[in-house]
Amino acid sequence: MKVFILKKVFGTATLCFLAVILIACSSNQATSISGSAKIPVTTSSQSAREAFDKGQALFDNLQFVQSRSHLERALELDPTFAMAHMLLALSSPSASHFFKSLSDAEVNAGNASQGEQLVIRAFVAQGKNDQTSQLKMLEQLVVLHPRDERAHMFLGNFYNQQQNFDQSVKYFDQAIEIAPSFAGAYNSLGYAHRANENLEQASQAFAKYVKLIPNEANPYDSYAELLLEMGKYKQAIENYKKALVIDPHFGASFAGISIAQSLQNNTLAAQKTTKKMFAAARTPAERMNAKFRSITSYLLADDKKGAMRAAKEMYAIAKIENDHAAMGNIKEYMGDMMLDASKTEKGLKFYSAALEHRQQAKINDANKAQAKRNYLFKAAIAALINKDMKTSISLIAKYTASVKQEGTSFERRRIHELTGYLAINKNDGVVAIKELAQGNITNPIVLYWSAVAYNMSGDKETAIKLANKAAKRNTLSGNMPFARSRALILLDKLSKS
Repeated sequence: MKVFILKKVFGTATLCFLAVILIACSSNQATSISGSAKIPVTTSSQSAREAFDKGQALFDNLQFVQSRSHLERALELDPTFAMAHMLLALSSPSASHFFKSLSDAEVNAGNASQGEQLVIRAFVAQGKNDQTSQLKMLEQLVVLHPRDERAHMFLGNFYNQQQNFDQSVKYFDQAIEIAPSFAGAYNSLGYAHRANENLEQASQAFAKYVKLIPNEANPYDSYAELLLEMGKYKQAIENYKKALVIDPHFGASFAGISIAQSLQNNTLAAQKTTKKMFAAARTPAERMNAKFRSITSYLLADDKKGAMRAAKEMYAIAKIENDHAAMGNIKEYMGDMMLDASKTEKGLKFYSAALEHRQQAKINDANKAQAKRNYLFKAAIAALINKDMKTSISLIAKYTASVKQEGTSFERRRIHELTGYLAINKNDGVVAIKELAQGNITNPIVLYWSAVAYNMSGDKETAIKLANKAAKRNTLSGNMPFARSRALILLDKLSKS
């Protein structure tokens, strides 16, 4: 499993708080020394520090649910423990919990060292979608603590978010050079190599990850995901099962097995797996994730009624929790399902409901503003599906203007995606190729339409390559079910032409 916190596991996130890896540990007592090799951890209580260390060790191995009790204990012993608040935010099960703990970390940051303050300020900036400030804080952190492996990990994960995989590999390698036994760095390095199509190097990184911590679930899960991407479904399932032997609650491995089974056209087995995932869930968030994997399994089998039924069940869990951020995410995915079926009017109703939930959610104003931009994006897609050029051009212009003013790199890529889709509607493959190449290259929908654009321009070879990626890669993406069947049809057509 790739390390991330509070990133919506389906569709395209409007709440995208990508957690990088972990908080560094240093001395065992309170400190505020800056310029040292490692980022200090500041607390007035030795017992709080011990509880924090236990929580961080669990967090390091992606045991987020288990880590929280130790972090909460650390805060009982020292309520001003800024980094404990920070790590509690990163292990949060919901957006509201994330923002509450992040705010507590910010309030108590004055008690911490300069390095700790930079970490907190970087995450505060990320929570506000201020990537310029986030990068500035992380660069300062590396200068202040050049021999801290996690400082380099923070920066590597930032570049990973920007899809600048060469830079992310550089910083992950530096983290490993500093601390060769730092297991998490090999996990992130494996994913970065995979994204860069360096599958052999990814395999080597994951093999090292397994070797370093063979009694943890995530190394087997990460390697299984690589096998899944390579189409080695049987081997992937075997490794996912190894993870589940170690940790029977490891939801990501249940999810991976269900996807592998769906790609083997065994929907019945995939649905049984999602039921096991639901039974093993310990929190509402984990139960929602299980329902989401039920949705994607139904969609991959072209069972739209089953998918909508599972989506309603997922929404009911979020409603009981009064989790408006999650309810908004689910309504958006329902809208995506409608647009995939060309039912644009129904899709827009779901998107309106998603926007309403996000305005009620316990998130900050920056993310509420992003939710409004997200609605413009989805409405523009609906207009393009309807071949309503006037409306689509107007909405694209509004979205572009808003994103250029305060948007993220993720949203800037979406401008290119919309422009590329518009070019396809105009039968302009050349412009579509240029624009979509600047979009989200891990999104199966973008990959599919890129294949269409290349085919439109007469480049059959590249069209086949991209259609294969759309149908068989980025398998954990919630957008895969909306691209796979179309990509397979395109591949069949191209093979016969």
